[in-house]
Amino acid sequence: MTSSKTIAIIFSDFKNDYTDGYITGIQKQANKYGYRTFTFSMPQTSELYTGSEEWIYSLIDYERYDGVIFVKHSFSVHKNLIPQIEKSLCEHCRCPVVVIGRSSALPNNISLKSRMNFECVVEHLITEHGCRNLYCLGGEKSIADWRIDGFRAVLERHNIPCSEENLLYGGYWISGAEALAKDIAYGTVEKPDAVVCLNDEIAYALIKQLYFAGLRVPEDILVTGFNDSSYASNSAVSITTFTADTPFCGRRAVALLHSLITGAPEEELIQRKHSIITGESCGCGRSHPLNIRARLDELHKNEIANMEFRNSRFEEKLYKVNSIEELSLFIKNHRYLIRDQISVSVNLMGYDDENAECIFLNDFMADGETTVFRAADIYPDIFTFGAVQNVHILPLVFDNNIYGFMAIGYDEPCTYTLHAKQFANRIAIGAEVLKIRQQLKKPETMVSAVPTNFVTHDIDTKKLSATIMVVNNGSITKVPLENILYFESGEKKVFAALKSGKYEIKQRLFELEEMLTEKNFFRISRSVIINMNKTVGYKNGFNRSLLAVLSNKEELLVSRTHGTSFKKKLLEC
Repeated sequence: MTSSKTIAIIFSDFKNDYTDGYITGIQKQANKYGYRTFTFSMPQTSELYTGSEEWIYSLIDYERYDGVIFVKHSFSVHKNLIPQIEKSLCEHCRCPVVVIGRSSALPNNISLKSRMNFECVVEHLITEHGCRNLYCLGGEKSIADWRIDGFRAVLERHNIPCSEENLLYGGYWISGAEALAKDIAYGTVEKPDAVVCLNDEIAYALIKQLYFAGLRVPEDILVTGFNDSSYASNSAVSITTFTADTPFCGRRAVALLHSLITGAPEEELIQRKHSIITGESCGCGRSHPLNIRARLDELHKNEIANMEFRNSRFEEKLYKVNSIEELSLFIKNHRYLIRDQISVSVNLMGYDDENAECIFLNDFMADGETTVFRAADIYPDIFTFGAVQNVHILPLVFDNNIYGFMAIGYDEPCTYTLHAKQFANRIAIGAEVLKIRQQLKKPETMVSAVPTNFVTHDIDTKKLSATIMVVNNGSITKVPLENILYFESGEKKVFAALKSGKYEIKQRLFELEEMLTEKNFFRISRSVIINMNKTVGYKNGFNRSLLAVLSNKEELLVSRTHGTSFKKKLLEC
């Protein structure tokens, strides 16, 4: 990989909202100047916390890039990561850096002018609707926010008193909106003329909760949002908002960075007009007609992608993989699920490893072939970029464990989709399943080779205490085998029974029987495998049937064909 004409981009996560425009703007302008972009981001299964996904930023070797763009604006949810990234850039990066956002630690800042744009929304409520009693909803009291400063400034210009009572902080999430709607309905908070929300998501949640509380928007209260997200154009009540020209901001960042790299004058870019977009939430009605054809085309495209993902039986096939070679073949057969890409590589490594093992690189490696390379190079030396202009690097992380990273190459400015996120997340889970499966198949005499995520259960007998993954409310969680009472099949699914309930697992019952032979699990019927460590005895049931009694007092039927061997097994335990 060459360091010539390349830019590294530090981004948070793609959420199909206005922040994604930063990347497409950066890529478009960078490609125009002849730069190839490498975007490091952390696709997350939860927006509220990270599961070590931020590890991906440690892969950036600043020496290999001509410049770096840090999209600080995208880290609004994970502000705790900003000081770490800024410190790394200050201490280790020698190439030019441009920050999209305000940074006291780094120069060359590009601003979206959030304060001025937010002031336009507040001005609209005062001048067009005559509002005098306004609340500003969102943000944290301890965190400076230019939008709140803009709200204060507009009220002062119009000689409207603005105290702390007008500032309803409540965070950057919908919980604050739900609480405010209840307070207004119960009379705890005086009903205002209008509520100015820091983003469209908060505004949408507030409108919904106000209706539940019996208050109408805009008849009883006016509500506005900000940043022109998909929430603003919802089909129930369109929200008055402000269109944020994030692509232009991204283009400006590249123009400045190119000037810093080459010493040439910064190109003057022409910005498209952007302004307040009125909606039904303030009573003006929608000022911008919807592009129905474009929306239908996008919906149709998403429906096809969803259908392909469902019909691929992706998870079912992935969890049957028994070797790295099979995993590589699986990726080859399913990479079509990542739309519009022209290059995919999957690379396995640990947290502290400098080298990665590439197990798949389409069109460059034969089936089952692997190659080791320096992880910071992103691709092995055998790869030639060709038409690839923009690369996205995603971490392979599950349950705080690092398994490597995936690189997706595109020939046009592009952001990866939700399915690419799911692809990376499931590959990490598949790697976890593969590791556990291989460990369970090892003889007990190999206890000295136990990896760090396994612990000894009984030091005297050298038995391993392993884990198995269960599906819980749409997420996948590791559960120690010792906590499982029994496994049961039914309705073409297999479930693990715990004290807290039954949870679906991906293995078949016959696979479990083979895997758990040495783990003191025993089949007592066609549909049940019992944990003998959780079995306290047996009793005779109706019609001379035999019942296994568990530690939680639950009784399970033992089939006649397994009755004798079950009693013998119980005596041995």
